[in-house]
Amino acid sequence: MTKLSKFFGATAVIALMAGTAGAQSLTAGLAAAPSSMDPHFATTGQNQQVAAVLYDRLIHIDEEGNFAPGLATAWEVSEDLLTWTFTLREGVTFHDGSPFTAADAVFTFDRIPQVPNSPAPFTQRLAAIESAEAVDDYTLVITTSAPAPGLPTDLSTIYIVSQDVGDAASADFDRGTAAIGTGPYRQVSYSPGENLVLERNPDYWGDAPDFENVNIRFLENSASRVASLQAGEVDFIDAVPPNDLDRLREIAEIEVIAEPSARMVYMGVDQLEDTTVMIDPSVGNPFQDQRVREALSLAINREAIIDRIQFQSGAPANQFAPEGIFGHNPDIPQPEYDPERARALLEEAGYGDGWSMTIHGPAGRYVNDTDVLLAVGQMWSQIGLDINVENVPANVYFGAATDREFSAFMVAFGITTGESSLALRNVLGTADEDRGWGSNNRFSYSSEAFDAALSQAFEAFEDEDREAALREAAAIAAEDVAVIPLYWEGNNWAVRGELDFIPSPDGRSLITNLSTR
Repeated sequence: MTKLSKFFGATAVIALMAGTAGAQSLTAGLAAAPSSMDPHFATTGQNQQVAAVLYDRLIHIDEEGNFAPGLATAWEVSEDLLTWTFTLREGVTFHDGSPFTAADAVFTFDRIPQVPNSPAPFTQRLAAIESAEAVDDYTLVITTSAPAPGLPTDLSTIYIVSQDVGDAASADFDRGTAAIGTGPYRQVSYSPGENLVLERNPDYWGDAPDFENVNIRFLENSASRVASLQAGEVDFIDAVPPNDLDRLREIAEIEVIAEPSARMVYMGVDQLEDTTVMIDPSVGNPFQDQRVREALSLAINREAIIDRIQFQSGAPANQFAPEGIFGHNPDIPQPEYDPERARALLEEAGYGDGWSMTIHGPAGRYVNDTDVLLAVGQMWSQIGLDINVENVPANVYFGAATDREFSAFMVAFGITTGESSLALRNVLGTADEDRGWGSNNRFSYSSEAFDAALSQAFEAFEDEDREAALREAAAIAAEDVAVIPLYWEGNNWAVRGELDFIPSPDGRSLITNLSTR
């Protein structure tokens, strides 16, 4: 089995975590509420960090970054590299007591393309699959249209639901009537934007989580989260503002956990047509010019953002994969801060007089995101642009971005599999629904050279060839300034009392990563 990355390590483990099955209750305060409890509605982090404790996957990632058994205990590929046979785990039951079988996996694959209005669909994760067949209850055979060495990676991100949900709508998952998974917790109730109540699944096939009952409160306001932790109203919070870290460290009953992440925050700019929604049509669409994109990148002082807004939490970014992630290209230079050169490039491109526009970002989705967006707006103003800044509630922001309501906007993508291929395919691949590329490419970047390099990566079974192709694709995107990298976000959490938390580098706040000491 292919090794992914040492960086990913033990922090990615969910079901493989050991824990004593005590009767404790837990209350957590999370910054971002899911847009839907449907595990197939969106690949966004806030959705998946709750789906991950209710549903399971065929393949896990172990503490060494290797593929490990999940709902599948073994798998092999045929000599022609087109047919994969999975042996499934016997004796697993769904939350309603029905047995898990291969038919549920096939049903899940069939359901995903049918989920409507997804702002970040899972369809690209299944694009390589030509057919899936339940040979018997515990044998699943998947045929791919071409050799697909990335199939195990894709399947490690797909949450299996019971075929008994039938044609249930996403709203049925919110209500709980369709929330039938095999995960370590089961859904008791959900109030959108307010709280999610879980209870331990007594029949979970893996190690039982420590907490019998969990109440997740969604607290978008950072000050409210911190105050709730200090007052003992919650036991755990995520997205701790960096400026609060030192103060919380001084409180004896609170422990702070701060780690780097593999989630890159960036600015996307609309490159689709000759005009764009937030800029006067008479100006045209300056973002189609690579020189303009480079100018916007040169205008950003990333070190200042890290030092003054993030209080040295995180690191300036130049590509999706940080060092230690499979596919990281060490030859890509760090973007410079050079506003004088930025103004010269705008003049060269014919935009010396600048233009007016509104830039957008989600309110409370990322650490200090409002302040970061304001800083970006000020930096772009300094090179002659007339910038207005608007923050949108996170639960509606991503749908609006997908619907092309913004021209320049802040977003992030976290690497959850230990290698860069999903980020490159989802965010930078030319949008192609049939191929399953570009589901998060909300700004319509398209490059034949990039697509060709990434295609080579998805066809390579040897790690050396695969990594070389991923590095080439990353270099092409950096040269094109496909997106404007800002920083790899720092992950900051805090817990009370006798709790331990193992952080995930993708930034997800997984309840299953909490345990009692």
